[in-house]
Amino acid sequence: MNNLLVVPQLKSFKNGEFSKYTRTVIELSQEHDLDTMGLSIYADKLVSEYNAFRAVYKKNRGSILTPELAMLDRQRDNGLKLVQRSIKLIADFSDDEQDRNQANMVYKVFSKHGKDIYDMAYNQQGGVMDEIIEEIEGDTQLSTAVKSLNQGKHYSQMVKAHQGFDTVFKKRIKEQQQSQTELSITELRKQTTAALRELLDWIFIHAKTKGIAQFEIYIGNLNALTEQYNISVERRLNNGRTEIDQDLNDDFDPNQGE
Repeated sequence: MNNLLVVPQLKSFKNGEFSKYTRTVIELSQEHDLDTMGLSIYADKLVSEYNAFRAVYKKNRGSILTPELAMLDRQRDNGLKLVQRSIKLIADFSDDEQDRNQANMVYKVFSKHGKDIYDMAYNQQGGVMDEIIEEIEGDTQLSTAVKSLNQGKHYSQMVKAHQGFDTVFKKRIKEQQQSQTELSITELRKQTTAALRELLDWIFIHAKTKGIAQFEIYIGNLNALTEQYNISVERRLNNGRTEIDQDLNDDFDPNQGE
């Protein structure tokens, strides 16, 4: 918008990011005299569309991301960290050459998927852990190494936590699919996006035609917000994190989309 308004990269926002960003735009807008600015009609439309989006988003999200699932995810992450970090310590610091060699062999099974597997999206992490478990249990050398390095107990904890999470996660997905509303979250987001872009367009138009002075603080706050979200999204994308429809991959946040 000719450098007056920073453009939000909405297509790259996950549903949770989109929800919180839009809510904050609404809150920032309500701090100003929208009637005088000639923006009330557009802001009111955005509020209406956003409320419809938020209601369905929270309903859909609630059936998937529950406190139970969050607890199981933490257990899965802890089990993974326990095995991965213990193996790495042995590989780096053990005086026994055979232990170091075995530890390095096992650690490569984890490290080829990246250092922070536990920070991946739910589905992505689940797929990676399936591959790790299948590789270790399908290779006698690897499974023997895990036991000889005294990591059998920790490994079993990791596998059990992963299987527990996977079972509940799949159950939640089925429940969510069975309770889908007639108007999809995707369509509601499109409508909210259109209302949001319309508001931003008219902010730009009125700032140009009425003078920037009365819009300066408003636009400054919006730009700061948008830049923050754009940078955050860019970092996430650069880290290779992905998501599926309905925003199933976010870590549980009871306030998400509020």
